[in-house]
Amino acid sequence: MTLGTIYIIVGNLEKSAGFYKALLQEEPLYTNDNRWVQFSNKIALYNRAYDEKIIGHEPSDRFNQAYIDDFYKSSGTLKNNIVVFNFVTDDLKSEYQRLKALNIGEVSELMYVNVHMPYWYFNITDPDGNILEITGKCEDNFAQNNK
Repeated sequence: MTLGTIYIIVGNLEKSAGFYKALLQEEPLYTNDNRWVQFSNKIALYNRAYDEKIIGHEPSDRFNQAYIDDFYKSSGTLKNNIVVFNFVTDDLKSEYQRLKALNIGEVSELMYVNVHMPYWYFNITDPDGNILEITGKCEDNFAQNNK
């Protein structure tokens, strides 16, 4: 078994697509209407509201009964950040400065952990409240000034 795609359910596909285009520095591989945006690194965005407009409650050529039942099943309160998306960069300082300058989401301070090994990272929050962790090599003088 191999990983196919990690997709993120989003509230505003256009806004989230803009965020991930800027974050990943790439255009999507493809988009399907206002329902799906696929990037090259196996990350995709899914606009559930698109299906809400066309699904109905009866099977059709688009949806079988199992999908309809699952779609309308109440799962309680939606919870973001059950999964942490970890991105790696070759130059953490440059990536930190780039994302702060883009102002596409809240960016944390640079954080340092040294439990088993030195580890530098920062978080950025996407338009739906998902926290993305960015990590990578951090030059010594930048790291020392941000401890």
